[in-house]
Amino acid sequence: MPGRNLRREAAEIFSRYGALDMRMRNYNKELKMKIMDKRGKALLVCSLLAALTIHTGTAYGATGIDVEKTDCQLTFTLDAEELPSKEQAILQETVAGYQSYYQELSEALNEQAIEAKIYRVAEVDVSGQYALLPNYAGAEALSGITRASAQTTANEWAMWAEEASVIARAQTPQQTVLIEKDADGKVHGYAKDLPTGLYLVDVTPVETTGYQYQFIPYLISLPNHYGDDGGSDEWIYGDGDTPVLVALKPEREDRYGDLVIEKDLTSYHETLGGASFVYEIRAVKEDALVYSDVVALNFDAPGQKSLTVTGIPAAAEVTVTEIYTGAGYQAVGAASQTRQTEADRAVQVSFENEYDGSLRGGGPAVVNHFTYEKDIEGSENLTWERQ
Repeated sequence: MPGRNLRREAAEIFSRYGALDMRMRNYNKELKMKIMDKRGKALLVCSLLAALTIHTGTAYGATGIDVEKTDCQLTFTLDAEELPSKEQAILQETVAGYQSYYQELSEALNEQAIEAKIYRVAEVDVSGQYALLPNYAGAEALSGITRASAQTTANEWAMWAEEASVIARAQTPQQTVLIEKDADGKVHGYAKDLPTGLYLVDVTPVETTGYQYQFIPYLISLPNHYGDDGGSDEWIYGDGDTPVLVALKPEREDRYGDLVIEKDLTSYHETLGGASFVYEIRAVKEDALVYSDVVALNFDAPGQKSLTVTGIPAAAEVTVTEIYTGAGYQAVGAASQTRQTEADRAVQVSFENEYDGSLRGGGPAVVNHFTYEKDIEGSENLTWERQ
């Protein structure tokens, strides 16, 4: 029957050209020829032509998307070398220190799994165009997703992901994935049995001994393809031999702990006046000086005193040295002690001094105070003020 033949021919054209905009001109020409040859069946062909020429989605492949598939899969990795080169470049641009971050996160997996929540944000049609799902369709900031194209910038996708994550956190995720390490030390995590569409990946923050990791939310399409990275432009649904890989995009901040310095002055000479003891504090983390300060404890009688220093980066090697023992007094035991700081806890060092029998007097100490901070680019700075 002519009508059925025309439908078959239209389907063949659709499959041949799919969502590839670069072939649209040839596709239109072929369809117009069909219209001229079969004017009586023009309505069907024109409807198909209109449906394809409005496509501006970013999903491109050699054939149309199988939108009926419900067994797509995402595979999480902490091995950047598994990623296509373009994805590695994007990761490097987004997270400059990802190699060391990935190493520490991999070590953290020895103690805890990383949780990733997957939210379906949009449907995708056979041509690769997205249609936002009801929970997201009302957000004006996300409307650009339905008009996304190959010219859509990484910044636009990042903005959409951030906006979508705000909405998603009030929703139930499509799946929650546990990223774990197997017996062979291989990191893996899988989101299985997913329908086609556009997904938001939102990873729960992770705390290690020295840092808190937060993860940049981002959007990923199922199916996907690596045609623009030198690979095949066939659609990849992740359920076969070729996975759709998901790389985490971490950011990190220091965690902090406290230091308590205790002093025991066992003997005291009243005629010498007050006694002062000065301590230098230096903390080093990953071969970088992250904290430097000088503090003092003043006595007007024998006994015990202590002071607490806050805001020292956790997992740092902190060394406390008594650089001034007080006029007429001497240290009992070591003049320098080292501890490793712990997040949200205080570590302690203790010193003991005694009167040395001399008549050298002293007075309250004036010390210099240094503080450590990072600028918006993560550079370390030590600032000084007189106390």
